[in-house]
Amino acid sequence: MRLVVTNLNQIAQLASCGIMVSTLNGPIPPHPYFDKGDVRAYLNLVRPEAQDIAQKGQGSVGNLMTLQIEGTRVPSASKSKPQSADHLKDNVRRMRQIQKDARHKQEETKKPVKALWKSSKYENVSSRVMEAIETDSCNAPRPSSANFLRAHSRSGWTPNSRRGSQSAREMASDRPPSVPRATSAREIKLVRNDIDFIKANGKAVRAFSIPRSPSLSALDDLKHKQSSAEVNYQRGKVPKYLESRKKQWKEEEAERIASIPDPEMPVGHRKMEDHERKDTLQKLRQTQKELLTQLGHLPIRTDTLTVRKRKEEIETKLSEIEEAIKIFSRPKVFVKLDT
Repeated sequence: MRLVVTNLNQIAQLASCGIMVSTLNGPIPPHPYFDKGDVRAYLNLVRPEAQDIAQKGQGSVGNLMTLQIEGTRVPSASKSKPQSADHLKDNVRRMRQIQKDARHKQEETKKPVKALWKSSKYENVSSRVMEAIETDSCNAPRPSSANFLRAHSRSGWTPNSRRGSQSAREMASDRPPSVPRATSAREIKLVRNDIDFIKANGKAVRAFSIPRSPSLSALDDLKHKQSSAEVNYQRGKVPKYLESRKKQWKEEEAERIASIPDPEMPVGHRKMEDHERKDTLQKLRQTQKELLTQLGHLPIRTDTLTVRKRKEEIETKLSEIEEAIKIFSRPKVFVKLDT
């Protein structure tokens, strides 16, 4: 048997009699606690703080609901419009506060500084720190500036010397004045140049160029330089730096070859330089030419002993010169070193 009851008192009475009670009216099955017939378990589902929450909510939500029902307007939670600030009063108030702070600071500075407390037991005891400072200052080495020249040490002037001394007056009279005299203005000659300012302005306008930014000017200069280089470039001609480099390489190669010792050179000899060999060869040929001239001037008849002897000397020298010419005509000539 199932009864549908809505009153809690009736539920408790019926449950005590062992009757299963359900508060639901419909096809929905009853709560499992009602199947057991334990109403206390159903009552325990309500939390103990529910009563406190209900009492606290009586003065807030309930009042709001009643006010809305009665037609009273509930105040909105939006902020009220701020009042316009009086900046003049604020400035005056701030100025007075600044003046007050300044007076207070000035009074604080005028107060005498309170002496630090010191025990009477240590009144006659000297400070160790002060003694150490005085000792260091006395024993400190003099700086390097001690040997510098003093002011006016070489001029003969001393701070105790009189300003109106005779030597000072003579020096002042010899020294030229820093400012020219007023009478010298009469000697100035004003030269008027007839300048045609209209013509000068015209030239300035023609020579005037529109100022441009440095980047654009640099770009134009670069383009002009590149175009002029392309126009003036001589195609098919070896540049000068390559020619100079080839010449340098050739000289270096010649020096390298010259520094290599010749395998044909005997021990204790040196190879004669090419220009030295050619100079010697030229001198030998010049000497040979002179000897042939002398030989041609001799008489045909060689009856006398002097002519015969002279002719033999010339022929001997010619044979020696011919041998020397053969030697120095070779591409390599080795000369014995002087020991």
